[in-house]
Amino acid sequence: MTYTAMNLTGGRILRTLGKWLVPAFAALAMSSAMAQQQELKFRFATVQQPGVYLDGITKFTKLVNERTKGKVTIEVFCCNQLGGERQIMDGVKLGTIGIGSIGATGSPIYDLLFMPFLFRDLEHAQKVVNGPVGAKWQDDFYKQTGVRQIGYLITGSRVFLSNKRMINTPEDAKGMKIRAPEIPVIVSSLRALGASPVVIAAPELYTALQQGTADGWEGPLAFMADNKHWEVAKNLALVDWIFNITNTIINDEIWAKMTPETQKITRDAWKEVAVEITQKEWAKQGDLAEQFRKNGVAVAKPAVAPFQAATKDVWKQFAPKVWGNGVYEKIQATK
Repeated sequence: MTYTAMNLTGGRILRTLGKWLVPAFAALAMSSAMAQQQELKFRFATVQQPGVYLDGITKFTKLVNERTKGKVTIEVFCCNQLGGERQIMDGVKLGTIGIGSIGATGSPIYDLLFMPFLFRDLEHAQKVVNGPVGAKWQDDFYKQTGVRQIGYLITGSRVFLSNKRMINTPEDAKGMKIRAPEIPVIVSSLRALGASPVVIAAPELYTALQQGTADGWEGPLAFMADNKHWEVAKNLALVDWIFNITNTIINDEIWAKMTPETQKITRDAWKEVAVEITQKEWAKQGDLAEQFRKNGVAVAKPAVAPFQAATKDVWKQFAPKVWGNGVYEKIQATK
């Protein structure tokens, strides 16, 4: 009995020691890994204005700095300071920009995420981009461009804002000069609605709407609000036809200079921040629409079915060729 009691006491001691030693060894291992990490300093570029999204990016840079014990320092440049999305993509590829968060990558792989009615809802979109299909896109994107994609962010849906007339149906869009980004699937989708798409860079949008170069545009409500587009367009149609998904990309040489531990810290920090940004961005959609109302904009919630019918075959022009046969069907089958 004495022997058994001693064994039990010893077991408790070992378990207690284990509770202290395991975290201690883990901390020691992490500290050792950070000691191996060379100091890195690079720039994070985004077109975003101050707000939820930019706050999240700033939090991400702080988390990476803290968790790497100050070995990785990232300086944020917002508001098109380092150019539009295509310039950011080029900068990341060349290494003049270390990391960026963009929608228009110039790669057909990610451009197709702007396909109308690709996702049923936010939950469906998150399951796809964070699942096997999303992981394959990351691999294919790297093989195609030499740039690493380390995370997705779903910042809301894209809607229509116009200064000519309200877009309640595809019929209303016919003949209208609607701004499109340099993304072929959006251009084709606007044509399917009967509109005349005009490609205009994001920094030039306000002036284009003001001067009538464009009769309207489709895009994320938060971006419209951040740039006070209620001043130059008075008809907001909440069609929610495309989900606005951005990609966090990083220069491959910088990625290679990171230890595996630092790479994991970077990915995990972005994933953590992305969840927070997504929740906040989607939660404020109603408030943003109300902000437009208060600034003299007519706001409508058109029926989605006519827009779905008008664009139902757009995917056939792109998906099989870019993603491969069966991928679009796999996305639709995701539960």
